[in-house]
Amino acid sequence: MAGLENILNKIIEDAKTKADEIIKEAEEKQHIIVEKREDDAKFLADKINEISIKEREDLLKRAKSSAELKARDDILSEKHKVIDEVLEKAIGELENLSEEDFVKFVKNNVQGVEDKNSILDVPSKYRDAVKKADLGFKVSDTDVERGFVLHNGNLIYNGDFRSLVKSEREELEKFLAEKLFS
Repeated sequence: MAGLENILNKIIEDAKTKADEIIKEAEEKQHIIVEKREDDAKFLADKINEISIKEREDLLKRAKSSAELKARDDILSEKHKVIDEVLEKAIGELENLSEEDFVKFVKNNVQGVEDKNSILDVPSKYRDAVKKADLGFKVSDTDVERGFVLHNGNLIYNGDFRSLVKSEREELEKFLAEKLFS
């Protein structure tokens, strides 16, 4: 039975050796798998970090751009308000022209109208000065609020100060922007 025992001990030793080899091989594979998983995890963590940095930079750029646009819009809005105020003051000044300046204004704006049957409407405060200037048109007793209106047959020339400023607004805004904000 000693032979049987020796055979059993040999089988047990071989099995232990084989088990130790399998365990060692499994531990090595485990170590390689764990190492690979750690490398994968590091790679993913780096990628996620890279993406988050890029996202943060994009968010910061968008926020900055948005703030710059808002600031620009605010500045443009304030400039537009200033231009509106200047145009309103200009209309106010035009409405209070001296008689001499008003006559010059009308004369400059009706130049080229040759029909002596035309009728001119002006504010009552300038009517006598315009009649004295004898511009070659009949001056009616119809009162206009500001500026003048010239009736020339079927044509009507509107010399209302507010209308003139409105029709020339684009050019006036460019002129004022250059003068005020350059």
